[in-house]
Amino acid sequence: MDKITIKNAPFSCFIGILDHEKKRKHKIFIDLELYTDILQASRSDNINYAIDYTAVYEEIGKTVEAKQYNLIETLAEAIAGKILKKFDVKKIMVRIKKPRALQHRDVEYTAVEITRP
Repeated sequence: MDKITIKNAPFSCFIGILDHEKKRKHKIFIDLELYTDILQASRSDNINYAIDYTAVYEEIGKTVEAKQYNLIETLAEAIAGKILKKFDVKKIMVRIKKPRALQHRDVEYTAVEITRP
């Protein structure tokens, strides 16, 4: 199986459980690994047989902006479900990194990573 990677895609959204987190948008970074068969696309050099990266990115954006999430776990699950449903992807890995989740701590970011068939 082949893999397409989108790495460190930045988005801003309302996410968090604390009152101050719900009052402003927070920057998050999303990594995706899309497992699919790219043989037909690579042999034909035809975009119609490939995963459209822009469409995937836009679908992530729609999901991120669809509602306010309490947990990055919930957002990761929502993204995985939408991508698996809309694109010819057999398996997906979604990683969401949330910088500043542990404010006043010497931590670059917190993250959740899920893999779904």
